[in-house]
Amino acid sequence: MRLLYCHELFLCVTLHIAYVCTAVSQGVLDADEVLSHAPITFLSSWDVLGPFRLGTREAVWGADPVEFYGGIQSLSSSDKALYRSPLTAGATVRWSNRTFATVASDAGTSVEVAVDFPDVDWQFFQRIYGWSSLQFQGWVKGAIWNADTAFRRVVLQPKNVLELWINDDHVFGGDFYGFQRAPVVVDLRPGSNDISIRLTGDIRSMGGISPPVFRATLSTHVVSAPLGILNHSLVIPDVVSGRFCTHVGSITVSNHANSWVEVRHVTATVPGKSVDVLEESIRIAPGQSRPLQMNLTSLDSLGEALELKVLYTVRPAAHHQITFHIPLTHVSNTSTQKITFLHPSGAVSYATLRPPPTMSEQVCNKSYPVLLNLHGAGVDTDGPLSRHMFDAAHDLPVWILSPSGMSPWSGDDWHTWGFADIEAALLAIPQWMEHVSWRGAGFTSGQMLIAGHSNGGQGTWFFASHQPDRVLGAAVASGYSSIENYVPYMLWTEADPLQARILETSRNSFRHELLAENLAGIPIFQQHGSEDDNVPAYHSRLMNTLLAQAGQVVNYTELQGRGHWFTGVMTTEPMMQFYLDCLNGSNFRATAPAEFAFVAPNSHDLGSKYGILIDQLMTPDKLGKITVTTNVNDSSNRWHIQTENVRRLHVDFNGRISNPPDEILLDNMPYLFRTDVVTEDVSFVKSESNVWSKLADQGWRNIEQRCGRQRGFLDSILRTAGVVEIIYCSNDALPLAIQISRNFLQYYGADSNILPCPKYKEALKREGNIIVVGSGHTTPPAHLASFPVQLGQSSLSLRLRTGGTARIPLTPGMGGVWLRPLPDERLELIVWGHDGVGTRQAARLVPTLTGAGQPDFVILKNEARWKGSSGTAALGFFDYKWSISSASFLP
Repeated sequence: MRLLYCHELFLCVTLHIAYVCTAVSQGVLDADEVLSHAPITFLSSWDVLGPFRLGTREAVWGADPVEFYGGIQSLSSSDKALYRSPLTAGATVRWSNRTFATVASDAGTSVEVAVDFPDVDWQFFQRIYGWSSLQFQGWVKGAIWNADTAFRRVVLQPKNVLELWINDDHVFGGDFYGFQRAPVVVDLRPGSNDISIRLTGDIRSMGGISPPVFRATLSTHVVSAPLGILNHSLVIPDVVSGRFCTHVGSITVSNHANSWVEVRHVTATVPGKSVDVLEESIRIAPGQSRPLQMNLTSLDSLGEALELKVLYTVRPAAHHQITFHIPLTHVSNTSTQKITFLHPSGAVSYATLRPPPTMSEQVCNKSYPVLLNLHGAGVDTDGPLSRHMFDAAHDLPVWILSPSGMSPWSGDDWHTWGFADIEAALLAIPQWMEHVSWRGAGFTSGQMLIAGHSNGGQGTWFFASHQPDRVLGAAVASGYSSIENYVPYMLWTEADPLQARILETSRNSFRHELLAENLAGIPIFQQHGSEDDNVPAYHSRLMNTLLAQAGQVVNYTELQGRGHWFTGVMTTEPMMQFYLDCLNGSNFRATAPAEFAFVAPNSHDLGSKYGILIDQLMTPDKLGKITVTTNVNDSSNRWHIQTENVRRLHVDFNGRISNPPDEILLDNMPYLFRTDVVTEDVSFVKSESNVWSKLADQGWRNIEQRCGRQRGFLDSILRTAGVVEIIYCSNDALPLAIQISRNFLQYYGADSNILPCPKYKEALKREGNIIVVGSGHTTPPAHLASFPVQLGQSSLSLRLRTGGTARIPLTPGMGGVWLRPLPDERLELIVWGHDGVGTRQAARLVPTLTGAGQPDFVILKNEARWKGSSGTAALGFFDYKWSISSASFLP
């Protein structure tokens, strides 16, 4: 029995670890082969440098003022130097000392870091700059003491930390939201080990408290076995009538060894049989964590707990086994229950599902729509707050589906990753019906009600503005309009206006204020507490005003004296009436008005409005738009579609609206297009000379044209159709590949497979998107021969649309990221550096926190370490032909 695992596994009832060697049948490894517990503790004395200014989500770009002085690793806290900061009197800061209480035991050690700066006049700053002024950055330096005489490997959980150094090991990503699902594994030398934590104040994650306080908790324990099971990582469905109500589950393991681990089997034991439930064996890099996907279909006669055994190898001669029990939750098939399914990325996700009431046979013979409930930030959809959110709506004739978004922060605020989770959750309902032999009400897969609170309200704006034809009604409670309105970006490091505009353009798909016209025609209800100090009521008032300007008068209820959250917030009397009104009209098809508009961000998540779908924009530098005027003449319904920055569109009126057109006129063409001969393969294409034509095949969907899942900006890499493949092109690149994998799991719940460069072709044969990490000239060539970013011996070249070439000399500290096309709408992301410093800086831009605004390509200079986005040599977008767009920032 290893007591460490009982401490580490909150879910375990019993735990046994057995080590089986080929040389000794079912024997136990020698004690020398297993690391024993050793006294490890954080020292209580810490040194603080700061505060410095920090823009909203700017830390992703670097933008660390300390880097101007050589970086935190080169600074000594004993020096008396002054460092410049605009936040303090005299514009200077210096080192100061703080003491933090540590807790240490044989099992591990922890310390809570709480840093404030009482000498700063935060109240004055807030009066001028609002919440933006309460965000700050700095560094705190301390030490971990290893009392042993040997190196000790430890597992570190850096809760609420984005960036840190441990001795010479740099970690970016950390665990900013405190999910604790992808730890850091490091070796501690005997004696004192330096640790430096970057203070990253963020209103959205830490609240708008004034004066601001940075809080983080570091906890660590000594490794006791090569493989660890992670706290809170179990994703398992509820049990209905002795069987799991859906067929997949997962649990995450972390490789604590200094060599690769292969997990070969996971066996589940139920009365009378043991079943191998692992879908396929997986390899795990040193320090990497991966979820183990389990097929639960054949398990039945389930009791109160389930025994699982994980069998793995560290080397061919060493076989290991972990045995533990997981508790199971039994429910009836008519109650709210936890269901599981596969996210498009291949990872196991979950949602809660409450079927419609089954009060009578008449109800059971009907089909009902979904009420899609999007949770707020920091809310577990399987927790009591979310599970009981609709208790007062027990008679509402809908399927109430509450997706998780794969994290309490819904992955990426219900955007690219979270949106894909919504789609997968909807597809899981009929699978659940079949799995539990459901005999109640049916499921309507067309339009749905969508409701959300706080961040879920923002997600409701996103879904409704991007998929208007699928929305039966939208209820937004205390939702913010966009992240840029929530905590404005005004305190970012100064940049060329074009650089700043490109970052803003990269976020335009999430600027719902710009997409208000897309919401016209959708029944909408808004609700906000007048005393909400988390999301001010201004957000709802603003969206209500913009909707009115778009021709949509929306019912808005401002609850006097109410704050951000209260019991029954989603089932108030006016909100319940709104649900019922929408459901009473759910059998009627929408009717297109005499005039309407549709604004198109550059995103694959954009669906149709009144049957019109926009497939490509002429340029990604700005939004697209169509304005439609309908005209019925001589029994013929004609739509005049005027376009702005639209290159390709298609139409699908089948059952969507009651008054589809018979013919359409595009812009001011001298001819019409009949819609009765339009099939799903037909698209309308605008040439460079502004002439529209009809194309009746899908041959244009090839590697030379950006389409489908490739549309968007750098976050399009998240739109993967399988496990992400991470390729490292040298041994020096492996730690960054592990960091990227850790961040994908931490922030998105995503699985990733790490491979060396010689296995790049093997990764190409699979379905997931690819991330290539390399320096110098180690990265593989592009599959598209005409791809405009090329690495030369002495420069990086950017081929322009005009035929010219911009060349950027290779210099120390230079790095970059850029998307490249692969066949079948796949993407690869190149993470490159001229040297190790440049590669490390480039790796920061792989998506982690939402709102950072990464465009399609970014070339960083060394000075980006302290200047952030203003330290870029080039950045911008690729258009529909994978050419560099004309408004990109170039040398």
